[in-house]
Amino acid sequence: MRRFITFSFFGLLAVSSIAYAVISSIDSSAKTFVTWDSLEPDKWSSIWLIKHHIDPAAVVEVYPTGDPLDSGIAFGVPEAVYKRSGRQSTFESLLLGFNQQDPVLKKLGSIITAIETTSWNSANDPLTHTVEQNFRRLQDRYGRAYVPISCYGNFFDVLYTGLSVSSGYSELNQSLSLAVSHQACTEGPNMAERKQANRVAEISIDQLLSEIALDKNVVFVDTREPAEFAKSHIPGAINIPMRDLNASVYDQLKQADRVISYCVKDFRGYEVARKMLDNGVSNVAVMKPHGLSGWQSSGLPMTSAALPEASAQNQLARCAKVQQLCKAL
Repeated sequence: MRRFITFSFFGLLAVSSIAYAVISSIDSSAKTFVTWDSLEPDKWSSIWLIKHHIDPAAVVEVYPTGDPLDSGIAFGVPEAVYKRSGRQSTFESLLLGFNQQDPVLKKLGSIITAIETTSWNSANDPLTHTVEQNFRRLQDRYGRAYVPISCYGNFFDVLYTGLSVSSGYSELNQSLSLAVSHQACTEGPNMAERKQANRVAEISIDQLLSEIALDKNVVFVDTREPAEFAKSHIPGAINIPMRDLNASVYDQLKQADRVISYCVKDFRGYEVARKMLDNGVSNVAVMKPHGLSGWQSSGLPMTSAALPEASAQNQLARCAKVQQLCKAL
């Protein structure tokens, strides 16, 4: 089993290159799909789905977040027909909309949805866990905003192959690890075209606590939906989903010593941070470990029904001054 999966990874590079070359030479009237740039596995798996299963001749254009999408079939953005909603990922929306009945694609879709909707910890399913962890490793290897698009394509090639042969957790983890580490992925065909965006800094939670202890003006921006924010959030955070960003917000955030944009796992948090950076908020960063998941795993207090805002802020101030206290709270 392991030998077959490993072989398929290297073979896919050559096969997919030939397929793209043939298609591009014979089809001059391909559909155009358009979306915003993102770090989410939902976005890149959806691009892979379009290019490999829905319309291999399609042109996929990836624009900076917030840019107008004037032409083409939009997906993975708020006004699109094919988008994330409730507990359905963009990937699953595309499966349904384009009548894709492949059971392997449906299994892949359920994994993507689990990654995007699971709170705090990785999903209990070990396959979902290894997909998310290896996807993170791919982004960490190149820098989160600078992963070659061809490497995303190879990642989902290998994942699809592994699911097709019903590989278990260990086999799939081995294959995805190879896909992440193998330099040949940069030589494969690109699934889409995009512009490079500004790089967002990553700040350790320990450094943030030190800045809070020094009474720096650290502003936490929670990018989730209001209902999510109301259940729990970092003490003192303000709730600003991406759609609410505007010139006035940018001007206010520029006054802070540090702006930390976050969501549960920082896929949305990073995108909002990048949008801020593009609009002059140069003091913005994301946390490491990432998002609310990383914050909670560090033993830090959260505002919730059980811990009111004022009490949570007091606990955070104490943690910042004596970090050992965090583990005891």
